[in-house]
Amino acid sequence: MKISKQQAFAWFKKSYLKLIFAIVALILLSLLLGTSVKTLVFAIVLILLASFSTFYFNYVTAPVNFELVKMSTILMAYTHGIIAGLIVGIAATIIGKILIGRIDEKLPISVAAISIVAVAAGLFSAANIVVLGILLVGFYNISLFSISMTTGGDLGWNIPYEGTNFAINFILFTRIAPFILPLLQ
Repeated sequence: MKISKQQAFAWFKKSYLKLIFAIVALILLSLLLGTSVKTLVFAIVLILLASFSTFYFNYVTAPVNFELVKMSTILMAYTHGIIAGLIVGIAATIIGKILIGRIDEKLPISVAAISIVAVAAGLFSAANIVVLGILLVGFYNISLFSISMTTGGDLGWNIPYEGTNFAINFILFTRIAPFILPLLQ
């Protein structure tokens, strides 16, 4: 569907006040938090990408766990500190759970685990991002696997679920994270 210049102008004319409001709000939030607008934009983008990366759970019931929450959290904490990592990790986790309709007893566990990951990524920001990311994802997967199994989880589901998540994040941290990192710094 091609959009004409007239349609684009009409949309802009209808939406320009909302755009101005959003830009002003972003600048004010930047000043309030003492961070750059660029950092806020990247944080918002990472939260949205990470949240929506879990949306496929609404349609797929296989024990495959692809998500961008851990990578987004680790990258943000690594580049902008623990608080930024906590905001991205917790917001993305909660929004993602809302999107897939899984507000359940596991949510506090997921929030606690992603919080620990954010704190560790912020504390060890001098480490190599690939090694740190892989170690923290491994910690997260082993922790959640252990908790799930001690609370009656299904071994046949949990092994491929956590295993695919680790494998996917391994690829993300070895192939994607090194290219995203300079954009966030």
